[in-house]
Amino acid sequence: MSHGHPPIDHLRTINTARLELESAGNPSYVVLTLDAAGEGHLSPVVFSTVGPAADHGMRVARTLAPSEQLVIVSRSAGADRAMFTILDPKTMKRIHQRVEVVEQTFAETDAAI
Repeated sequence: MSHGHPPIDHLRTINTARLELESAGNPSYVVLTLDAAGEGHLSPVVFSTVGPAADHGMRVARTLAPSEQLVIVSRSAGADRAMFTILDPKTMKRIHQRVEVVEQTFAETDAAI
């Protein structure tokens, strides 16, 4: 994102937000502050649309220390795939995107074993 910050560990960032995003519904967005060590700190609100998440991100950005970075992490899921996206809240450009297969049990698929 900005100069002087370490590269973002994308998988670590997604995993920090995963539980909140998966339990919030589809789609969902959360603002995440990354400290100098790359640890993610979630904002207490999960949003269902990107606009309010971006607005909240801009408010949080005004209070960041010089060593901190801000990202928005989102999740959207279809029948058998979930997509996690990391966005820059200032430009709304995609920094990283990860597609995962959604695992289902035999009971969920209602198929013969």
